[in-house]
Amino acid sequence: MADFEIGDLIGCKKFGPMDHDFQGVVEKVYNNSVMVSINDFDPADKSGVNELNGRAVIRQSDAEMIKAVPRVEKDEDEEAKEDEDDAKKKPAKKAKKADK
Repeated sequence: MADFEIGDLIGCKKFGPMDHDFQGVVEKVYNNSVMVSINDFDPADKSGVNELNGRAVIRQSDAEMIKAVPRVEKDEDEEAKEDEDDAKKKPAKKAKKADK
């Protein structure tokens, strides 16, 4: 399984309303899937693309890298800062008071 990043051009297998394979640009990366903006597809799939509003969520295992955006190496300080930012975004759990 390839590591995808936002901006990568990937090939996707047909699914659902799509009768042919298609290509798209990665807009969001999830744990095991990616959301792509469909930009190159068979003309016969035009109604399927319209039905999906031009976007699809694809399993990473069903995607093939066509062209990768340049990768930027992150140093350990940046990774630690991202972990701290993620921890701050999670709301703190409030303690429940007993109603007695």
